[in-house]
Amino acid sequence: MYSSRSSAEPVSAQVDAGRDGDGTTRERVLQLVVEEGPISAAALGRRLDLTAAAVRRHLDAMTEQGIVEIKNVTSRRKGAGRPSRRYVISQEGQQVLGDDYLGLARRALDVLGDAVGDEAPRALAEAYFAGHEDRYRQHLAGIDDLDERSERLAELFSEDGFAGFTRKVGRDNPLLAMQSTQLCQGHCPVREIAEAHPVFCEEETEMISRLLEVDVRRLSTQAAGAHVCTTHVPVGRERLAAEQRARRSASDAPQDPTTRTASAGSRLSGGRKRIVISPRQQERLS
Repeated sequence: MYSSRSSAEPVSAQVDAGRDGDGTTRERVLQLVVEEGPISAAALGRRLDLTAAAVRRHLDAMTEQGIVEIKNVTSRRKGAGRPSRRYVISQEGQQVLGDDYLGLARRALDVLGDAVGDEAPRALAEAYFAGHEDRYRQHLAGIDDLDERSERLAELFSEDGFAGFTRKVGRDNPLLAMQSTQLCQGHCPVREIAEAHPVFCEEETEMISRLLEVDVRRLSTQAAGAHVCTTHVPVGRERLAAEQRARRSASDAPQDPTTRTASAGSRLSGGRKRIVISPRQQERLS
C-alpha cells in the first residue's frame, strides 16, 4: 500500500510522523539495518523477537520513504534459487540521521584562513578530528585491553552521531594472530565532503590508530560507496606480540646464582658441553 503523503514532503517529517505507536520499533529496525546491513527481514525478526510480517511492514514503509534500500544477494551455494532480499540504509537515510556540516563549516573558517594550496583540505580534516581525538582520549584513559578500548571507542562514535559498533572476527580460530575486531561506523556526518576529499577518511583512520595505540587498516568507507565504514583492528596479533615479549622478558631475567653455576659447570669454554665419564666406562675404553 502506498502512502498518501506528498512525495515532496521531507523524509525526516515522514519519519517523525510515524513515531507514535510503533515508532520505537521502527527506530530499532532502522538501527539494526545501519549496524548489520545488508540484513534480511527474517534476521531482523529474530533479533527483535518479531514476526517477519511485522518487520516487513516497517521495512516497506522505510523503503517507500527512501530511508532504506534493497540489495539482492545471490547465494554462493551451487544450484541456489533466486537472489534473496537484503536491506541497507540509503544515502537519503544517511541524511535523515543527521549531518555535522555546521560545526565543520565553523572550523573551516578558522583553518582555511591560514592554510593555502593543496594542504587546505588536510589541515581542515586534521582540525576537525583533533577535537574528537582529545575528548575520546580522555574517555579511553586507563583502558588497556584492546577489545575494551575498541568497544568504548565505538560507543563514543555513536554519541557523536557516527553509529559506531563492533564485530568480532576469527574468535573461534585456534591461531591467535587471526583474531581481530572490526570497528564499524554506520553513519558518516561528513560523507559528502569525504567523497571529494578522501583525506578526511585518512585522517580519521590515523586518529583511530593513535587512540587504540595499534596499527589499523581501513577495509571500507561510505565515501567510497560502502554502506558502512569498517576498520580492521588486529587484536590477536597484538596479544600474540605481547605474549612473545613476556616470554623474552622472562628468559632474559637474572637466574638464581646456584642454578646459573650448575648450568655453567656442565659446559666448557666456547659453549661446548662437558662430558663426564665414570671409572667403569674408562676401564672399558682402555
